[in-house]
Amino acid sequence: MRWAMVVLIGAVLVAGCYVYVDVPLARWAHQHQLRQYSLFHGLQALADGLVLLAPAALLVVGWRRVRGSIAPGDRVALRAALSVLGVSLLKYPLKFAFGRTWPATFYQNNPSLLHDNVYGFHPFHGGVAYGAFPSGHAAVAAAVATVLWIYCPRYRVLAVGLWAAVAVGLLGAYYHFAGDVVGGTLLGVLVASLVSCFDVPAPEKRPPHRD
Repeated sequence: MRWAMVVLIGAVLVAGCYVYVDVPLARWAHQHQLRQYSLFHGLQALADGLVLLAPAALLVVGWRRVRGSIAPGDRVALRAALSVLGVSLLKYPLKFAFGRTWPATFYQNNPSLLHDNVYGFHPFHGGVAYGAFPSGHAAVAAAVATVLWIYCPRYRVLAVGLWAAVAVGLLGAYYHFAGDVVGGTLLGVLVASLVSCFDVPAPEKRPPHRD
């Protein structure tokens, strides 16, 4: 019931953004040419860094588990990495299913709001040109932020700041609509919450064998 309520609230927020926020915000960012500022590109690229770190974190934590030496941060690193990989896989079928166009044209003359005045969802249309929703970058940032929120309460401000930074970068450079960011955030929160429900116990240390 709790998850159903979260999904329902997320759907309402996406619908509200679609009707009232997405177009004005994208046009405002484009009017002020915010994409020319490297700050916004750098902020959204934080999510790319998290994706690159996820496989490395899995390898390091896995090697430590095999050796039976667990570091204090391994629990958080493992769940964050699994959450990032989870949303990175789930975003593709969701993008295909929703088929939303992008705010701007930046890949093989894809139709967009700012270039062609094309706006909306085209379910199961397929192709990169119709893959704006949900935002994979927002999903990755939200997934890591959710893991930090659950397991590291003292870093909750940092967790929210990480997600907010990526969201600002995506919206400022009009890579995504606000609704895309909300949808990606919902995906990241749900996947990270699901991953946190499964606890992989650390291997027991065996006493040294003596003849």
